[in-house]
Amino acid sequence: MIKKIVGIENAQSADDEVWLSWFDLKKPNLSAVTQKGVEFILKTQTHFHDDDILTAEDGYKIKVNIKKDELFVLKFKNITDFAKTAYEIGNRHQPICIEEMRITVLNDSSLEDIIHTLSHSKNVSVEKISGVFRQNAFSHHTH
Repeated sequence: MIKKIVGIENAQSADDEVWLSWFDLKKPNLSAVTQKGVEFILKTQTHFHDDDILTAEDGYKIKVNIKKDELFVLKFKNITDFAKTAYEIGNRHQPICIEEMRITVLNDSSLEDIIHTLSHSKNVSVEKISGVFRQNAFSHHTH
């Protein structure tokens, strides 16, 4: 039986847990399966956080765990390459975290050509890591 989630709270205990990726956390209509094999659905207009507790209609509580994603960390030696890369990623409507001379992006097939080109540049360091993605606020949207 699929459980319908009716609330999100910050309770201390849960009956089960679920691991969600960055993309899962941004879905307005989420269906997932918990660690104990319980299927649930949720329509939300908010974002989840690590340790949130999802409460089903029947009171079943599911703890949210944020899964590590595969990320690319790009470190730049000059502002021109930095600006061009940020512009190109932005034109592809990909989520991005921009810091001083550093860009972090999710590993996504739409960025393969950019990452490949940058990995051969002497002005850019490209590192593939596993981590929780923290985008700059409101940078990802759909049309």
